[in-house]
Amino acid sequence: MKFGHSIRTSLIIGFMAVMLPILIFMLINHFTARDIVRAKMTETYRNTLDIFVKQTDQNLKEIDNYLLDMSILDVDVGLLMSFPMVSDLYTLTKIRIDGKLKRDVGVYSLIDTVFLYHEGDTIFGTDSEYNVARSIVETHMPELARKSRTPADSDRRWEVRYDERMPGHYFLMNSVEVTDGLYAGAIIRIRDINQLLSIQWSDGDIGHSSIYSREGNALKAILTEAEPPVAWDGTIKDDLYHSITNEATGKSYLVMNRLTSMASIAYQVIVPEETLLRNLMFFQNVALFAPFGFIVILSLYLIFLRKMLFKPFHELIAGMKKISLGMLDVRLNTGKTMEFAFLGNTFNTMAEQIKTLKIGVYEEQLRVKQGELRQLQAQINPHFYMNSLNIIYNLAALNDTESVKKMSLHLADYFRFIMRANRDMLTLGEELSHIENYITIQKMRFPGKLDCIFEVPEPIRSYPIAALTVQPFVENAIIHGFKNRRKLFLICIKAEVIEEGPAVQSSVRLSITDNGTGFPEDVLRKLQLNQPVEKDGNASHGIINVMHRLSLLYGSTASIQFQNAEDGAGATVTIVFPRPPEGVKPNV
Repeated sequence: MKFGHSIRTSLIIGFMAVMLPILIFMLINHFTARDIVRAKMTETYRNTLDIFVKQTDQNLKEIDNYLLDMSILDVDVGLLMSFPMVSDLYTLTKIRIDGKLKRDVGVYSLIDTVFLYHEGDTIFGTDSEYNVARSIVETHMPELARKSRTPADSDRRWEVRYDERMPGHYFLMNSVEVTDGLYAGAIIRIRDINQLLSIQWSDGDIGHSSIYSREGNALKAILTEAEPPVAWDGTIKDDLYHSITNEATGKSYLVMNRLTSMASIAYQVIVPEETLLRNLMFFQNVALFAPFGFIVILSLYLIFLRKMLFKPFHELIAGMKKISLGMLDVRLNTGKTMEFAFLGNTFNTMAEQIKTLKIGVYEEQLRVKQGELRQLQAQINPHFYMNSLNIIYNLAALNDTESVKKMSLHLADYFRFIMRANRDMLTLGEELSHIENYITIQKMRFPGKLDCIFEVPEPIRSYPIAALTVQPFVENAIIHGFKNRRKLFLICIKAEVIEEGPAVQSSVRLSITDNGTGFPEDVLRKLQLNQPVEKDGNASHGIINVMHRLSLLYGSTASIQFQNAEDGAGATVTIVFPRPPEGVKPNV
């Protein structure tokens, strides 16, 4: 039988057939408007940056001309070095020059410091701290003096300098040699230029501005304090602007770089594209207004479909998901239409049948689980029984009838417990009593060669645990760890309570430690990975049985850990017993 499209698919196809032409029109209109707005805004920002660069270059040129005029035309500057530095005429001339320099700093707002430098004296006017400005001039002028030009020389660009004492650290410096040993110069802070650049972009509201040092067309290092939002590859290309995306944020930025002919610096402005397209919202609203009426009508139609078709479908799918998660009590309300009324009644009938079937399967699984638990538990008894008979045989061969009676009594107590009806759970104290019987029998076999210490507080002895989970590890320790018969073989059984929280019943951690030879490395590795151990099958079979029984009773809430002592003398088995399964009690 061949099925056609589903109802949902048919509706989606019809909806797309209607909306696709409108959507295409809106997208074309949107991207066209976006390109137009982006081009116009980019041109505006580019022109603004070009105007700023030209104005800044003009200011630097004026300051450069000012230094040249001062070195040539200022009478006081020309006569200063003709007087001895200790003379009154030198002092009076210096005072007049000092006043002029302080005045000129205010006239040229871009200048931070203007100065006359001589090896023996420095005269300057500054907007910065007096001592800091003086020390910066005296630090950098000796090197700059070697490069200074005379008034007759051609123009030389301003140098980028670095000094920790300068606010912002970077500044431009230029000087002119007046006479031998006397230089006129000026300092302009990079920070001040960048502040003027930032004002052009509304103090960062539109974009981010930076100033870089450069070699030719390659950017070297950023000279401003704030890091740009996107990284630049360091080369200024011929393009008017570049579009770069920040991989971390996913935002796109428009990057514009401009060089200056007055210094080895470059100006950079980074504008987020969202700023460029800020005014595009008007065009988007216009594009959306035309199909608005159609969308309203279509929305009302979709609401009607949702009530009559989509909502019943959603309830049916939600009910099926709940059924798949095991929530078998879910039932559907019958729909108003004939089709959904039939689907609802059929679903409710199937849910009831699944619930009945699952309950039967669950009860059968419980019976299988109980049978498997009984079988695994019973596998331990023949192993212990054969060991006990072997000891009785050895004692009887020695005609030690008292020991035979004593051992038979302990063995009878053990099997008396085994034959009790309910053997799933017992108290820790009962388990330890069986271990004492087993240790007593082994002591009779190896007098003075082994002992067992119990460090179990009395309240913990009443804690319920899975039956016969501790004794196999004690037996395994004696069989495999008791190799050196020259020293006392000691087993320590210790139990303590693990507090899990005020609302959760405590668990018990029980450890069996011995001073024997420890686990072989290959055996230990397999035990830690819960893998079967082929070597010495009888002993390992008891351990694997315990692990299976704990898994059947507790699931993943119980745990067994195996480890050797650090010095290689002995092994430790740690068992964590969680709270017993609900409804399971020890057979006391």
